[in-house]
Amino acid sequence: MRAAERDAERRRKTEHKAQEADAAWDAVRAWKAHLRNIVNVHANRADDIDWMSLRNRAEPLAPQKSVEQELAAQAALSDFMPRFWDFLSGGSDKRRESLENQLVEARLKDSRSYAVEEDEFQRKLTEFQSDRDLASRVLDGDATAYRDVLTELYSGAEDLLGKTVTFHIEDSKIHVIGHVGDAEAIVPRFRRKQLASGKLSETKMPKGEFNELYQDYVCSVALRLAGDIFGVLPVNDCHVTACTTMLDSSTGHLSKTPILSVFFVRPTYEGLNLANLDPSDSMANFVHTMAFKKTRGFQSIKPLRKMD
Repeated sequence: MRAAERDAERRRKTEHKAQEADAAWDAVRAWKAHLRNIVNVHANRADDIDWMSLRNRAEPLAPQKSVEQELAAQAALSDFMPRFWDFLSGGSDKRRESLENQLVEARLKDSRSYAVEEDEFQRKLTEFQSDRDLASRVLDGDATAYRDVLTELYSGAEDLLGKTVTFHIEDSKIHVIGHVGDAEAIVPRFRRKQLASGKLSETKMPKGEFNELYQDYVCSVALRLAGDIFGVLPVNDCHVTACTTMLDSSTGHLSKTPILSVFFVRPTYEGLNLANLDPSDSMANFVHTMAFKKTRGFQSIKPLRKMD
């Protein structure tokens, strides 16, 4: 019995160690995935919209009323002939009456099918007219149309994109302002790895590494916002400003503070290999303002374009 108990205890410890190792592996994998995600926000930009195709798309065709079921029922009624054994089912008159009722029902079915098709056509027509009107306004550079598109685009923005996304449009020039997540909420303060024993090890992340990861995150968000604009609107450039909550030393209060401002140009942006670039290094391709030090992180800047 003691030997069996010792075996059971060894199995329990082995299973516990395996579970602990699996949990450690999952924790390390989740940590690495999070680090990848925060520096690749730009990889999930909005799908391109072809406004020219939308404006030139053919109008949906109106449905034609079908009498297919009525014709089939009418043919059955026209072919009706009394039979000797009709008495087994109530007589020839009853069978003819049944065919006549089927003809009436067939007409109703054809009408109902047409009504459903007509409702669907009207829905598609309304959607088509709305899309065509919006496409025309967008291609004409209408500021209200731009605002409608961007409002819809950012109505359900994901968490990593920031707390809020606002925009200003003046003379068809777009300035997007992203209030990015705070560094403490975005970048973990620790490193994770799995020891040879299978256990999880967490150590404090060096300050310089922490700040550089946050810098890449902020620049990745700026790239993403510019990519969204170039994807959904026919503009050749845009301003993007990233803000975060920082302590204002002049007031002693936390305030929304600009930390990165970039003037993006479409041809240069479209020439980037977004899958392989370093977000913070990519800012060198554009006119930008950024005050960053590895030891201190971001400092307040004056945006290239006014925020109010």
